[in-house]
Amino acid sequence: MSEGGQPLLYIWLDGEPGVAEADVTIPDVPGERDLDLLAQAVVDGKLGRILPVRIQYSERPQPTQSQVRSIDTARFLRDYSIRHRRRYEVLLEAIERSEGESST
Repeated sequence: MSEGGQPLLYIWLDGEPGVAEADVTIPDVPGERDLDLLAQAVVDGKLGRILPVRIQYSERPQPTQSQVRSIDTARFLRDYSIRHRRRYEVLLEAIERSEGESST
């Protein structure tokens, strides 16, 4: 709940819900669909320019697994006609580490 008493949606972009704190919170406006609120937050830049493959959110700051909702980001952006580009991040450190282990 925000300082003004308005309910919040808690959004995790990196960490695990229930383990890590939410990365972002947005007002949970009564009568508005959560996905509409998330879409507006994306368009407003509140979730940043780089989004994970899945966005997880809940109405609770420390949710149990059953209280967490998860959406496929690519489908979500397509369904809401939010312009985007797909990118893949290659973790070079992990590749170098695995190559070093296989050569020993």
